[in-house]
Amino acid sequence: MRRGKYAVILSSRADLTLARHIEFMARVDSKAARNLLADFRTASARIGDNPLMFPYADETDIPGIPKETYRKCLFHNRYKAIYIFENETAYIDVIIDCRQKNDNLF
Repeated sequence: MRRGKYAVILSSRADLTLARHIEFMARVDSKAARNLLADFRTASARIGDNPLMFPYADETDIPGIPKETYRKCLFHNRYKAIYIFENETAYIDVIIDCRQKNDNLF
């Protein structure tokens, strides 16, 4: 999807994770679920506008993540989009819930 200067591609793993969180949240509060999706879309647009503005992800985000390779964008107060930027495209590889343990992702 191209919303800004750069394309943003969501991996099937990230898409599935986001869908599961939205589905779970919708069972409790449909407005909160819509807000989560809207916040993700805003974050994705910001990544597309300037993918290098966000800091690198590190071991505190995901144990085993390659150093200074992936970047992170926080959205909806507790979710992070972990992405890599190559050849004018940002690839969102993982969506993580900061409240959960995120071992074994890399």
